[in-house]
Amino acid sequence: MFNTRQGPRDLLRVVTGMDHSPQGTAGDMTVQQEAPTGGAGGTGEPLEVWIDQDLCTGDGICAQYAPEVFELDIDGLAYVKSADDELLQEVGASTPVPLPLLQDVVDSAKECPGDCIHVRRVSDGVEVFGPDAE
Repeated sequence: MFNTRQGPRDLLRVVTGMDHSPQGTAGDMTVQQEAPTGGAGGTGEPLEVWIDQDLCTGDGICAQYAPEVFELDIDGLAYVKSADDELLQEVGASTPVPLPLLQDVVDSAKECPGDCIHVRRVSDGVEVFGPDAE
């Protein structure tokens, strides 16, 4: 049960699992932890993201919005990163969308000039954001 004597920062820590207090550390929750709920259309289902490198223009907008999820490689193309911060260069490689970064990932998909970022539900593979979204 939530202690009513706790302040707003304590509530945020309880709700998100992250300690935002001055004595808290950034390592309380890794950014690439799989989000328990992706929130696609309010359904609360886990989401994953992948990039179609054949369509990638290398503008790097995705890496600007969500550098924890996307990175440009030496070939000039964007890739998703694993939970261990490694580039996933296999064709169609996907990574979980961390809940704290959901809006950044969605904005990346919306702003991508190559329309190459695909966000889909893990449960059924249906694209919810990106060029093939229903």
